[in-house]
Amino acid sequence: MNVILHIHDQSLPPIKSSGGSNRLVDWLAIEQAKQGHKVYTMSPTGFNTKYYQHITLSLPCTLDELLALIPSDVEYIEHHGGIDGSVIAGVLARYPGSIQVCHAGKHEGKNNVFISKCHAKIQGGDVIAYNGVPVDDYIFREDKDNYLLFLAKVKRSKKGVDTAIKVAKKVNIPLIVAGGRRFANPETWFNWHPIIKPVGYINGADKFDLISKAKALLVPIRWEEPFGLTIVESMLSGTPVIAFNRGAMAELIIDGETGFLCDNENEMIEAIKKIDQISPKKCRDYAIKYFTSAQMCKRHLELLARAKECSW
Repeated sequence: MNVILHIHDQSLPPIKSSGGSNRLVDWLAIEQAKQGHKVYTMSPTGFNTKYYQHITLSLPCTLDELLALIPSDVEYIEHHGGIDGSVIAGVLARYPGSIQVCHAGKHEGKNNVFISKCHAKIQGGDVIAYNGVPVDDYIFREDKDNYLLFLAKVKRSKKGVDTAIKVAKKVNIPLIVAGGRRFANPETWFNWHPIIKPVGYINGADKFDLISKAKALLVPIRWEEPFGLTIVESMLSGTPVIAFNRGAMAELIIDGETGFLCDNENEMIEAIKKIDQISPKKCRDYAIKYFTSAQMCKRHLELLARAKECSW
């Protein structure tokens, strides 16, 4: 049995409005506990669960303040963000079996772990651990309803909701937009457009149901996205993904088998016409093989053991 501490600057377990990193840390901690390890989490807000014990951390903090909170039996530490570079450097020196998981950019200091090859390359690293999700949370359906899905933070222009709306209008297939509102796109405000259906922020059972019934998930990103949890969530649900070929998309999607990689709006339109060629079962099987919380847990344990032997 290993004793592992996860440190993050956001709520653990996640709250309803939490982003992807909170959920990933929670899934990882739960999986580690299920596999017989003792797990602690440390963050400014949170509480104990049946899988891990929570420790409240006030930020910013000094090295001495942080070290005083770490239980005496902790052997391995995963830093997920929020601690000052000089402070975390002291922690890594005290606990050789420690890694820094980079959910977005790059942490100061050593033992950085990136979430895709693309992410590592951009940040000048080479150690990766793909994200993974708990399989049993997702609903698998082979029969799909007649709608496309956009699921991302709508207000972020780099997510490309405007392109998704244009594409849906051109193919004349309903598009459900989940993830809030965007001032520049009136269709995301209220449910008035015959094709575009905004549903705001969704989570839990509502999200799982919506993903599982969609013909396809549209991901017209305008940036080098380092991973993309919704891509994995979609494939686990048997829903193919049509994405612009940027960031880690080519690492997550097998073009022509679990979805389509496109370079522009016209290619996305053509891909939608071919969506029935994609096998929902093949999407799910592929996601289970590479992107589950169990796979993520296995990789993190390997890297913790590696860090204890030699830092990078």
